[in-house]
Amino acid sequence: MEIRKVSSKSQITLPKEFAGKMVSIEKLADGVIQIKTGQFIPDSEKIFHMEKYKKRLNKFDKWMDKHAPEKSNLDDFLINAEK
Repeated sequence: MEIRKVSSKSQITLPKEFAGKMVSIEKLADGVIQIKTGQFIPDSEKIFHMEKYKKRLNKFDKWMDKHAPEKSNLDDFLINAEK
């Protein structure tokens, strides 16, 4: 266990192993915080990590494995879309 002093600006220095990493800081109770390193998902991308969407993306990946990309004509697509 290490003892660190919190500065007058509410800052602490973490050990070098945390340098350059993203951390989450969670208050567990009065006087107790937990610091974790990790990769964090932006709010705008959280939906893609829901089970419903994971299944849809996996299904799409399987479909892509069986279907090669095809060249498309955007003009034809737009004409058909207007009908």
